[in-house]
Amino acid sequence: MSNSVVKVELIKAIKELEESGDIVVVNPIENAVVDKIFNTVQNVSPNMLSANELRGIVNALNAHKLGFGLGEEDFQSIVGLTKEELNLAVKKLKVPE
Repeated sequence: MSNSVVKVELIKAIKELEESGDIVVVNPIENAVVDKIFNTVQNVSPNMLSANELRGIVNALNAHKLGFGLGEEDFQSIVGLTKEELNLAVKKLKVPE
């Protein structure tokens, strides 16, 4: 299984901080610090999605823009958001390049 996008970004950030000399990680277990931070982040933001899974969800959320025939009222009843609200929510989901 792929690492979640959150964990991948945490790994990058810790490595960048180490390389720049801003932090020194002395734990001999690879990614022990990342794992601890990641587990703590999961308590408030349980994102376990891989980049491909997140991309698929964003694509599905954008499907309404393709012109499928749900009226605004039906759309909101089914999805729980208006199309405009969904567009704003989708913009909050960042998919790694």
